[in-house]
Amino acid sequence: MERDVEQALMDRLQDTLTELGRGFAFVGRQVRFDVDGDEFVVDMLLFNVEQVRYAVVELKVGKFKPEYAGQLGFYVAMVDDLLRRPDLHNPTIGILLCAGRNEQVVRYALRAANAPMAVATYTWDKLPDAEKAALPPGAVLAAALADDQHTDDETYPLN
Repeated sequence: MERDVEQALMDRLQDTLTELGRGFAFVGRQVRFDVDGDEFVVDMLLFNVEQVRYAVVELKVGKFKPEYAGQLGFYVAMVDDLLRRPDLHNPTIGILLCAGRNEQVVRYALRAANAPMAVATYTWDKLPDAEKAALPPGAVLAAALADDQHTDDETYPLN
């Protein structure tokens, strides 16, 4: 199911990048990383040329679970360590798109997060101004998932 969402975004790549906001460029899909012999795969990797930072996008078709924040935080740290050039790039951001969420669960899961991350629309108002400028608003993320070709049971609302 997550691959279906990913494929829908990929089918509309130009529209998706435009909907996410100014400056987003596509780096890769299913980007593989080797960490001391263990393989990890980032769903989508973008780069914001205006903010000069990577953006890790993880897609989940189900309701938000706390472990998703941990996974996203891990991927953000990994990209920061393996790809980011601290002398040139701002810190990597993480965007988690999921079908639903319990706001209190999201709040607890992200409370100790060090990296700027957005889960649907939850963290937008809580981010520092520099990170807000780097992340698209939640409504824009929701629009990126909207696709007229899906049936009702294939749509992934973020509200």
